[in-house]
Amino acid sequence: MNDQQSDSPDNPAGGATWGQRLRALFTPQRAATDEVAEHWQRALRKMLEPLNKQTKVRPGAVDDLLAYVLRGEAEAVLGDSALCDELATRLELQRINYSQLSQPPALYDGFERIDLEQAQRWVRLLNAAAGAMRAHTNELCLADGTRWPGVLLAHACGAAVNGWVNVNVQSQACLSATAIERLLLAEERDPAALLLAAFCTPVDGSYGIGNRLQLVTRLSDYPAALNRHIEVLRPHLLPATIEQRLHVLMLLSTADADALAACAAELATLAVSGSKQVRNAAMPLLPHTGAAGIAALRAQATDGKPEQRQLALRALARLAAADDAELHAWLRETALADKAASVQALVVEWDAERAAPTTEIAALEYARPTLDWSPAAPSVLAALDGLIAQINEAITGHRQWMQRYHGNQGAVPSYTAEDLQQLRAYLGSDAPSASPIRGNRRVAWGYAQEPLQQFCKHTAALRPVDVLRLLYFFDLATDARGELLQPAVDLFNICFHASGRPTLLELALMLDAHGGHGEALLHNYCYSWRARALASDWPAEAVWPFFAHHLDTALHWLTQGGPREYYYDRSLLFSGLGLLPQRPAALNNALFTLALSGGKVDRALAQDAIGEPGEQVVRIIAALSDGKADTRQVAAQWLARLGHQPAVPAIEAALAREKNDLARGALLDALSSLGQSIDHYFDRGTLAANAGKVLAKGLPAALAWLPWETLPALHWADDGEPVALPVVQWLLLQAVKQKSAEPGVMLRQYFSRFSAADREPFGQCLLELWLHEDVRSIPAEQALQQAEQQARSTHQYMQSHPQWYQNDPLFGRSVEELVAAYLPAHQRQPAGSAIASKGLLAVVALCAGGRVAAPVARYLKDWYGTRAAQGKALIVMLAWIEHPSATQLMLSIGSRFRTKSFQQEASAQAEALAERKGWTMEQLADRTIPTAGFDESGVLELDYGPRCFYARLVPPELRAELFNPEGKAVKSLPTPRREDDAERAALAKKTWAAAKKELKEIVALQTTRLYEAMCIGRRWSAEEWTQCMHTHPLMRHLVQRLVWLQLDADGRIEGSFRPLDDGTLSDNDDGSVELPATACVRLAHATLLEADALDAWRTHLDDYAVVPLFDQLGHEPYPLTTEQAAKTAISDCEGYLLEAFALRGRALKLGYTRGAAEDGGWFYSYDKPFPTLGMEAVIEFTGNGLPEENRTVALRKLYFRCRQGERWQYSELPLAEVPPVLLAECWNDLRNLAATGSGFDPDWQKKTEY
Repeated sequence: MNDQQSDSPDNPAGGATWGQRLRALFTPQRAATDEVAEHWQRALRKMLEPLNKQTKVRPGAVDDLLAYVLRGEAEAVLGDSALCDELATRLELQRINYSQLSQPPALYDGFERIDLEQAQRWVRLLNAAAGAMRAHTNELCLADGTRWPGVLLAHACGAAVNGWVNVNVQSQACLSATAIERLLLAEERDPAALLLAAFCTPVDGSYGIGNRLQLVTRLSDYPAALNRHIEVLRPHLLPATIEQRLHVLMLLSTADADALAACAAELATLAVSGSKQVRNAAMPLLPHTGAAGIAALRAQATDGKPEQRQLALRALARLAAADDAELHAWLRETALADKAASVQALVVEWDAERAAPTTEIAALEYARPTLDWSPAAPSVLAALDGLIAQINEAITGHRQWMQRYHGNQGAVPSYTAEDLQQLRAYLGSDAPSASPIRGNRRVAWGYAQEPLQQFCKHTAALRPVDVLRLLYFFDLATDARGELLQPAVDLFNICFHASGRPTLLELALMLDAHGGHGEALLHNYCYSWRARALASDWPAEAVWPFFAHHLDTALHWLTQGGPREYYYDRSLLFSGLGLLPQRPAALNNALFTLALSGGKVDRALAQDAIGEPGEQVVRIIAALSDGKADTRQVAAQWLARLGHQPAVPAIEAALAREKNDLARGALLDALSSLGQSIDHYFDRGTLAANAGKVLAKGLPAALAWLPWETLPALHWADDGEPVALPVVQWLLLQAVKQKSAEPGVMLRQYFSRFSAADREPFGQCLLELWLHEDVRSIPAEQALQQAEQQARSTHQYMQSHPQWYQNDPLFGRSVEELVAAYLPAHQRQPAGSAIASKGLLAVVALCAGGRVAAPVARYLKDWYGTRAAQGKALIVMLAWIEHPSATQLMLSIGSRFRTKSFQQEASAQAEALAERKGWTMEQLADRTIPTAGFDESGVLELDYGPRCFYARLVPPELRAELFNPEGKAVKSLPTPRREDDAERAALAKKTWAAAKKELKEIVALQTTRLYEAMCIGRRWSAEEWTQCMHTHPLMRHLVQRLVWLQLDADGRIEGSFRPLDDGTLSDNDDGSVELPATACVRLAHATLLEADALDAWRTHLDDYAVVPLFDQLGHEPYPLTTEQAAKTAISDCEGYLLEAFALRGRALKLGYTRGAAEDGGWFYSYDKPFPTLGMEAVIEFTGNGLPEENRTVALRKLYFRCRQGERWQYSELPLAEVPPVLLAECWNDLRNLAATGSGFDPDWQKKTEY
């Protein structure tokens, strides 16, 4: 390409040729100097010389490489594939660990000033090394596919060419954009080519490509490069997709004011985008555009669509200076003159903001901690000997274990006397400095953590700066992104709890002084695993100054969404900002924006952070007039939650003009919750008219599947008139629009006006139709086709690779036999989903009764793994059904269901239900125990019309026995006679079948509940126990098989008793017991009774042939010593061998379930949950793979962990925090399992796959 070709639309340099531009960029001052050349050659030799130590590199290869790069000789090295492959490994262009290098190569310092031909040859060598690797789809290439600019950039940034790039690393490359432009111009390419590739390459083209494209922002003069080429980039700043627009804005985030002003029109367009993510990313850039940004937004405010005009005016209001009266007047005038009501409503919003009091930033004054970098105290320096000795002891122990089982493979060296001397000198220094040695993080992580924690706990004179130096010495301080590593987090938490220091701000300043990034502590604070997070339980005064100091960063996270990392817990950002003693105006506005118009999760978090809004409630009231229906709905719901009575007139006025059904329902909800009568809003005539108007447009697809003719009829309760089908359709349409299984006030009001006798069959039918539609199978022909395809494919692999299928039960079968085996699974494959119509479940919640429990339980059991959203919706529905069976099913899901998300949803719904009723969770569980239809005397009547059968409870097994009208026992209900009522007889048979099944389920569930109550020490008041247990038709039979304790008001044991079948209470000597009204009751246990009382109760139970519901009196207490109390595990049975299937069988009988599978499909524990305490007992063993094999396994230990958050976040509890009864029960379980096998074996590690 020649110089004349530079005058193109993509080259805004006018008539300037590339040669002219080259001379403008690289003046004589940029020519290579001897000093630069010498520095670069030394760095090059240092980088390449380690290749001489590689056995695969031929002798003299490094000299050839240097000769080629420096003098242009030995060009054949470019074609030496073996050498290039080794070079790629040495330069870390390819590696398994894709994280950044801690320091980018110094080779590129002044790279733009070295000899041009040497630079070109170095790039060719890099490209050849990268060429020895397989090309990756996420590489940064120029438009014509040229690789070398991306390879050069990656190497300069310390990134691999292959794989994922970590964009969060804080390091800056030494390489400049000028250096790359110089090389591009030398090839007669556009110097903006690399930036164009970074902006224009689709980020959805391959996994991780977006991160790699962002490497251009690491170039040392990146902002200047943007400024040079902004006109070339402008046509590409408004891509079509949201992902690409976010990428473009990320690349512009470090641009200077001149570049941003040049693209102000594009930024204004992005700031009024339909995507909230794009708007949030564009808005922080607009303040840097100056007058150009204001002018661009003005144009959007007058020429755009209604939503764009509203967003532009709102953005201008934020950008306008307080004293810019002309702009404020223009904003108000423009909004009022706009035709759209949503734009006009901005005036009300602005008036509310001005009327609400605000807090100035000056109110957030805080003391900046003074850092003392003086040498560590002599006692600290003296204690370092013991620290190193402890670490070396751990290393030695592991080395001996490795030698015993693995030879010398992987042996770890101990710390030397020289290391100790350097550590002592480092802590004795008087200024922040780098560690004298780079510690081995892998070694320190494995062996230094525990000794360092003990050192911090027991070294009184240790200061935070000393702790930080220790961490830097062992390379346990920060990662490549500047965040504290977990060992550092643990140490500073220990340090703070011991001395009240450092505060979060003090720690951030310490990191800054060491050249780190103090604001990175925001990542540590918002770490989702709160048990291991930084400052999670520190007092507010130790945290909020950090947020005040880094308020801009926190606000950026708040408005931009924060890091896109799995560990990031956004709720912690809200809670941290909520610790500020006052809210600055910027934070206040951001929180109110999120609280009213943010996403569902953010809305709740922002409202909680705001708390009681005080005088600023006017902003919420003003939002009732917002142009968006969603915002009006949220405002109404917020006012209802606040219980703000003065808002009633504004809500009524908003309701009078509201057209949107969802917002109207929220307004009605608000009025109802504020104690206002809403009956006059529910007129049957108006309802029918509205239904007709809406249904004239047709029903949506979410209701198209519903067979209306099969729904039972509904009648009005007041006059018995049938409810017209259009009205029913309109109501169900409103339910679908709500997109929630929780019924709103509008649905509650209308369905309460229908006949109660009609509602139950209507709701049950609707549920069964919805469940059927959700899992409706694919057509039989499609299922057969899929089964045949799978069978042919599998059969082919079985023939070509028989070794893979030796243990497969289908191995050796014909294609036809495989089809028969696979077909049932394909026949069950759902054709679609009914989740779009989950709002129908809100109608089921208002209408249905106890019969919903069985189909819902069956659905959850069958489809828990593939229907998570549907399962959660069904759980929400259960919480609103006023029937004990539904409530108990919800409670059982919350405590015992296998899926964690279902447990969490059920627990949350149970807590909400208990709160609505004003009960505790225990009261909810006790007061909703079903009776399976049996009355207080234990009888269930089964009506045939002229005659009546009945069932009676038979203790102690609590089975039901059936009797005919003459009182004779019968095995089953007979076929109805001619004179019997056929419908009643059919209903009686259904009732009897359901009662038997429910009775069995109740006994199993309540037995488990009572056992857990014994373990955790649950107490009942005498009144509550009598009402819910002693006189309950079913529970009274179960409690008779247990021994109970009578406690005084302070929890002291005053006596023990057992309920008798005549309703009285007896002690172990047949004496009568009367419970005082002030007494409390709990279940007895061997750990709670004296030896005499224990023996007496055992004799009593034997004398009366009482079969205990479970063993209360046979397990001795665990001998918890003071030393053992601080530990988190019991290892008494470590090394006891047994067969895996024997362990499984016995553990399941004891109430344990298989632990979660981990890497490789292996599980290593059996777990028993105790939901009321939020903990679970874990018996760990050497593990078994899935599918399970009957291999020899060994027990490891018993421990207890707190069940908070996700499973990987569970933390082990000290034994002292475990209730004594629970500890005794689980310890005896462990011993029971140990007794199942062959006993302890000293070589258990060799005999198991440990």
